[in-house]
Amino acid sequence: MNAEANQNSEGVMIFSDDPDHARLRRVFNKPLLPGALNAMKNRLAALAEQRVEELVAKGEFEAISELARFLPLTVVTDLVGLTDQGKKNMLYWAGGLFDALGPEGHPRTLSGIEIAVEAFTYLHTLPREALDPDGWAAGLFRAADAGDLSQEEARKMMMDYTGPALDTTINGLGNALALFAQHPEQWTRLRNDPELINRAIEEALRLESPARTFGRKLTRDYDMSGVKMFAGDWAMMVYASGNRDERRYEDPESFDITRDARDHVAFGYGMHLCAGMHLAKLEIRTMLEILIRRVKSLHLVEEEMVMHNLIRGRDKLILRVEPA
Repeated sequence: MNAEANQNSEGVMIFSDDPDHARLRRVFNKPLLPGALNAMKNRLAALAEQRVEELVAKGEFEAISELARFLPLTVVTDLVGLTDQGKKNMLYWAGGLFDALGPEGHPRTLSGIEIAVEAFTYLHTLPREALDPDGWAAGLFRAADAGDLSQEEARKMMMDYTGPALDTTINGLGNALALFAQHPEQWTRLRNDPELINRAIEEALRLESPARTFGRKLTRDYDMSGVKMFAGDWAMMVYASGNRDERRYEDPESFDITRDARDHVAFGYGMHLCAGMHLAKLEIRTMLEILIRRVKSLHLVEEEMVMHNLIRGRDKLILRVEPA
């Protein structure tokens, strides 16, 4: 939603259009496809089991920093394969990169752009030799060696792994836990019927979409249900609104884990459908599968929402749990 972010992001895959987008995405997607993620399931489950056991023993805990961030910061930062500086700053950079896409001149946009420049500078000056050779980022350069993309594209595409890999998953799980704490009957329903877990995840993503909105500039005139828009106009795509469209979802403000919400747009739509959505769902499902076995009930003690240009989530979510 501002010219500076668009200019700085030139060449990053998620900001590109076809045919470049399709070509770059084929390389980017390889470690994120369901088949590639299967090898991670046991590692994720073992880590999550230990963490949940520790937190349930405490009885009360802060679910964002202690639970929702755990798998992304423990596993995903390693998978990307940056240096220690990159791993340490990925979450901070990701928040700034999303804020940087906000409205022109907004204070959060300006501070986000400063953080984004810091991230871009790190990636631009990072020697290829410093990357974990088995990491996703190093894989981009091997694809460039093979001629699937340019060396410059490989370097810019490191941002595609660095920026969006954390916030959506963290807030997706945090929002789901908050919803279950607010609707204890849904938690009981899920415990009684664990087969509903995939529907529960989709419903939580629908009702509390981690990415609220993105701005787009029209390339041609368009008539949307009688609303005329023209080439050069700015349009705001509000996923939170689309996911609560009463024309599609009966009683859209309610949280109902039996609902079939698979067509929600929390991960976008079309060619820009979130490339990391399978990983995000795997992380969320892994945590929930263990929680429903170990936790009889969730009680909301305190929550604070994130103040952010694009992301919807919680900075704080204190839960009290009753062990199963």
